Amino acid sequence: MVIGSQTPWVEAMALYHGAAKVITAEYAPLTVQHPQLAYVHPIEMVKNWQKYTDMDFVVSFSSIEHSGLARYGDPPDPIGDLRELSKIFCVLKQGGLLYLGLPSGPDTVEYNAHRIYGYIRWPMIAAGFEFLGAFYGKSPAVYEKPPPILKTDYKQYLFVLRKN
Repeated sequence: MVIGSQTPWVEAMALYHGAAKVITAEYAPLTVQHPQLAYVHPIEMVKNWQKYTDMDFVVSFSSIEHSGLARYGDPPDPIGDLRELSKIFCVLKQGGLLYLGLPSGPDTVEYNAHRIYGYIRWPMIAAGFEFLGAFYGKSPAVYEKPPPILKTDYKQYLFVLRKN
């Protein structure tokens, strides 16, 4: 499952690497038609949540930090990002993987652009997940421990987490 996708690059990568089917939850419908791709509006996903449990993996890159800030058609919600992580937790099977791209730095809300996750908000995001690694940029190097949180700037990491 992919959460938030304006262009289906993550979906294409998942299919290329062997995913049998990819479901995308996004406020704007996908324009690409492919037999292994499916689309669901986030509200419909919540209404019919039983159909979306037991996912092997969820990918969300540069999406969660916008949730609840009313930038992409979602309703304003000060804990919209935390609600999205709760939904992700519910759809992932036990031991399922979450590939989560988020900005890491001093805790900040840049309304209505995005949130930056630091020492306060990051533990709320990661609750219930085991940290497996993180990646930054084009480097193949893996952070085996959570990377340090910068004091004055932020970096967009890809975190790999496993549902406990």
